[in-house]
Amino acid sequence: MIVLNYHELVETSPANAWCLTHDAFDTHLALCGDMLISPQNFMDHWSHPKASHNSGILLTFDDGFLSDYTHVYNRYIMTGRIPGFISFIPVDFVGTAGRMDWTMIEEISRGGGVIGSHGMAHADLTTVSDVELSRELKMSKSILEHRLGKEVPLFAFPYGRFSRRVWDAALKAGYTHLFTIQLGHHRGFESFLYSRLCLTNNMDAEYMRQHLLDPNVKRGIAWKVSTKLGLYRPLMRWRYR
Repeated sequence: MIVLNYHELVETSPANAWCLTHDAFDTHLALCGDMLISPQNFMDHWSHPKASHNSGILLTFDDGFLSDYTHVYNRYIMTGRIPGFISFIPVDFVGTAGRMDWTMIEEISRGGGVIGSHGMAHADLTTVSDVELSRELKMSKSILEHRLGKEVPLFAFPYGRFSRRVWDAALKAGYTHLFTIQLGHHRGFESFLYSRLCLTNNMDAEYMRQHLLDPNVKRGIAWKVSTKLGLYRPLMRWRYR
């Protein structure tokens, strides 16, 4: 399975590299075809350690931008064009300029989307104190669960940055699925880590097409050699010890 990671969608003139136009997103969906799966399908089947690598694409969006509701939810979920998506919310940003408010987030949660945590203040969790790390993980989870009336087991590391200390704290806080930003199939080097391709506006349709055909095509020589020798997992575990 492949997990795609988006941020903000706009009509024209993206403000930064992580902001894509509606047309670009439409092109990506056309390339995905009928391979899109719902978040519930992912939770029920694809997150199993023995799940197939071959097919299935999951859509995720970070940072709680308004376009999650106005474009992705209203234009695609409500019309049945996509089976759902995961929206990772930094709780401190809710209701601020350009971000969704609680009414929108709650509607997405009821209407086919799944809400995950992106922490409180979108902090680099590898640099914060133990006290702040606990707050980012536990308080965001508690607030989201209180507002949504359901469990929130999904967490996306802000900036994609993580360490063993961070993932141990996330697992201890009650999260079961932790999302990174790395190339490749969805299965990370630990069973609870999920790789995602972070889409930017300098990745054209051909890049996306190649990634969907082979998520490992853009990986470097070090990954290819270590994987061939069966060393990738132990090396990554050593790196994040």
